[in-house]
Amino acid sequence: MKKINIIYWISTGLILALMLFSGVMSIMNPPESQKMMHDHLGYPNYFTVFLGVAKVLGVITLLLPGLPKLKEWVYAGFTFDMLGAVYSFISVKDPISSVAMFPVFFALLIVSYIYFHKKLAAKATTPA
Repeated sequence: MKKINIIYWISTGLILALMLFSGVMSIMNPPESQKMMHDHLGYPNYFTVFLGVAKVLGVITLLLPGLPKLKEWVYAGFTFDMLGAVYSFISVKDPISSVAMFPVFFALLIVSYIYFHKKLAAKATTPA
């Protein structure tokens, strides 16, 4: 169980840090963010703030104990967010370097998700 917890918290901590930073920056919506999201990618500014709030709520949900069904939704939401980001950058013909780190982010998210389920299974088999 200790190994499961270590792998889970390292991968989840890195994903949470990424999503928290991204979410807070989206909520603050500085001019650089507005320029990229609106001018470069074509999204309205209110969408940036919406995504930021959703990311921060997702981070909070993954940190709270329990709530396994809601956490499933968070993992799905983070996956859709990252897939949407990759697709957006590819659609505007950004260089491949703009999406180069996304395989690492996806790998961390997948490891976190797998070990989330391993934690649930281990907890279910552990006597009270």
